[in-house]
Amino acid sequence: MRKGKSHFADVAVRYAEQIVAGEIPACWQIQTSCRFFLDDVAGDTWTLNAAKVERVCRFAETFPYLEGPLAAKKLTLRLEPWQVWILAALFGVVDSDGFRKHREAFIEIPRKNGKSTFAAVIALYMLVADYEARAQVYIGASNRNQASYCFEPCRDMALRSSGFVNHYGVAVTKQKIETRDGSFLERMIGDPPDGSNPHLAILDEAHENHNFSKQRETMQTGMGARTQPLLITITTAGFNEAGDCRLLQAQCEQVLAGELTDARRFSAIYTIDKDDDWRDFEVWKKANPNVGVSFSEARLKEYHQTALDVPSQKPGLLTKHLNVWQSSSTAWVNMRDWDNHANALPFDEVAGKGYKAHIGCDISRVLDVTAIGLLVEVPADGEPERHFYPFLFLPEMAIQRQPRNAGSYREWAASGHLILTEDDETDFAAVEAKLRELDGLFNLQGIAFDQWQAAMMAQRLGESGLPVRTYPQNFPNMHPPMSRFEKLIALGHLKHNGNRMMRWMTGNVVAKQHGEFIKPVKPARLDHAKIDGFVAMMMALGLAGVEVTPMQVWLDVLD
Repeated sequence: MRKGKSHFADVAVRYAEQIVAGEIPACWQIQTSCRFFLDDVAGDTWTLNAAKVERVCRFAETFPYLEGPLAAKKLTLRLEPWQVWILAALFGVVDSDGFRKHREAFIEIPRKNGKSTFAAVIALYMLVADYEARAQVYIGASNRNQASYCFEPCRDMALRSSGFVNHYGVAVTKQKIETRDGSFLERMIGDPPDGSNPHLAILDEAHENHNFSKQRETMQTGMGARTQPLLITITTAGFNEAGDCRLLQAQCEQVLAGELTDARRFSAIYTIDKDDDWRDFEVWKKANPNVGVSFSEARLKEYHQTALDVPSQKPGLLTKHLNVWQSSSTAWVNMRDWDNHANALPFDEVAGKGYKAHIGCDISRVLDVTAIGLLVEVPADGEPERHFYPFLFLPEMAIQRQPRNAGSYREWAASGHLILTEDDETDFAAVEAKLRELDGLFNLQGIAFDQWQAAMMAQRLGESGLPVRTYPQNFPNMHPPMSRFEKLIALGHLKHNGNRMMRWMTGNVVAKQHGEFIKPVKPARLDHAKIDGFVAMMMALGLAGVEVTPMQVWLDVLD
């Protein structure tokens, strides 16, 4: 229900209504968040307290712009409707005792949309104006420079706002903002120590924060003594789809989709929809709510045109200005094409029917992913369809030694997209058993191994009659299936089963060139970015096309 009247509460409700009605273009995440907000306003469980909305918004508009032409004119902030809506949802939606509904917020906004300024306003409000004694406010990041992106606007606003320092009794230094009653605002760098008692924690640019998971856990644990604390993750998209920030976003989207229940979590994810064509400039405005305010539409058009004209810059521009996550800033595969063909037949419908199949097997060294890539020829009118099924193995010890991917690895294992083995290193017995199982279900034409890995396993399989082949992962051998893959995926002739870990690996692939040849490699300096499943797929494709690629080198292992 709604309690009281205020200009800003009207703005928030009107914005949400326009989003839900389609009068303002928005992605499904924003549409759903706005619908949840309107449900709270209209329902009996929560109340939209107009006075609380008015108070936080009026507080925000006392601060000056810090840069750009509006700062030159020495004007104070003017909140845009999308900002008012977020503030209303976070501070105005309360229970019957007047306590806030939301305890955590995930806010994803593209660059140039005033993200740092907006976060600074929230930080200062909860420091001095939220009726919390000895409030502790933290700006979390993995290093000092990153934390300063939000801390410095807090400091500058406090110093430049007329009367702020004297009215609230604030002392502002280069390291800290502190009040006479012991409240403080400071940076939190790296791995935080236990013992904090945060009223607010803002984890800024979380996609770049290697300590994000630990900081978030420590802040959540420390908030237990506070009446109505708030943990805010505010970020743009990034290039690690297996990272903790992307995992948190996926969980928030599950809440929005009704797959998870968490009434205390608020999300404002400004991006484009899966079916949107990024080439259409209109969808860029959908993802950038502050276009025409903090930056011009002409500037956004420049980013759009650069993405069209300079392929090497497209991944970065789509990530930072459309919040479209990429596995790599130099990704080779068009992930929209990949996503459009996640329609392979269920594995049970192709297994046991004697279909021809080829397997690529990329065996890891001790603590890494081992991938079996099964390429099945499914009969169809005309040319057979190619359906791909990955089987991905990882030892449990690898998760403990690779914390950057740990959350995603465990989620993929729980959903059946990854097979975790209990050993401390690659479980060759489990891999061999899977290969023998597949041999009994399909008419295997070949199993490709790189000659440097798993020689004993390959020999055992060959001696028992399986069609084992060596397949060196060099430029001459990898170039033909890479070229073939481009055509197959673009034409829709290669289908896959939508394995989420396989999608991540495919998005990590960079095409390394040597003369006229290319082969798949990981992005430079990103050891956590795995491509094993894609390599296995290329090996299977290579075997399947060997009759038209005589340059390939493949021999019986036993010869």
